[in-house]
Amino acid sequence: MPTETKHAKTQRSDTQHAKTTLSDAEFIRYSRSVMLADDGDKRQLRLKNARVLLLGLGGLGCPVATTLVGAGIGQLTLVDGDKVELSNLPRQSLYQTTDIGKPKAEVAAVRLRLHNPHPRLTALACRPDDQQLRQAIAACDVLVDCSDNLPTRLQLNRLAREAGKPLFAGAVSGNSAQLYLLSPATACYQCLVDPDWQALQNCRTLGVDPALVALTAQQLALLLLRFLQAEPVPYADVAQHDTGLPFGHYARYQQWGQGQNTVSGFHWYALQTNPLCDCCAHTTAANHFTATGV
Repeated sequence: MPTETKHAKTQRSDTQHAKTTLSDAEFIRYSRSVMLADDGDKRQLRLKNARVLLLGLGGLGCPVATTLVGAGIGQLTLVDGDKVELSNLPRQSLYQTTDIGKPKAEVAAVRLRLHNPHPRLTALACRPDDQQLRQAIAACDVLVDCSDNLPTRLQLNRLAREAGKPLFAGAVSGNSAQLYLLSPATACYQCLVDPDWQALQNCRTLGVDPALVALTAQQLALLLLRFLQAEPVPYADVAQHDTGLPFGHYARYQQWGQGQNTVSGFHWYALQTNPLCDCCAHTTAANHFTATGV
């Protein structure tokens, strides 16, 4: 378990942790990304200083973690209490048949270090209680939810709101996929969920399309990278700043038309706050949604 570090809730990566340069090896490794913009070196350095917690190393978490590590994330905390199962292998590319029965977080950390030795990786191979998760959150700037069950989602949502930190989330089950971008100033995940709704459908009961999982994971990773490489803004104000990201919105993967005229993609919807929410206690008009694919 990482030790709790002093961390300001109002900005990304405090100066105590800040790195001011890229090494020669890093500059060469990330050169194709650096060339994308006039300030590419500054954007890459912001990514090097970013600290992310990723909860859930399944079909979504594996490609998101791989993309972040390959892109040059500075610090990544991997949280998952599950062990590798045979049915995981079609979607979860960090694992091999010989890994069956091993802790996902530990196996993932080993494979990611082989992919890129520069990021600082921490593996938490457990189902953390609130105190353990608070401690891990305190050492990170941005939280990513790739979990597959409602209690875990609500736990991370509650602690993200408590810590005042942005939360990126994705979910896939069956042929349905969703993305959520939440900040301290927006509605929270619990605003969307009926508290009495216990029987959630997920990939264990509905199955899952591996291609849709990969598509959703890369869309989530793209949003994360755009945020982490942008100019830092106060967490509490992130939804109001022109980050180019749809904070306070959720997206559903949809298909329109038939045959050769079929068009598919993620369509974004504004989140409505729930004044009865136990987590964020918003006071605006309620608007309940039923969240699927968690």
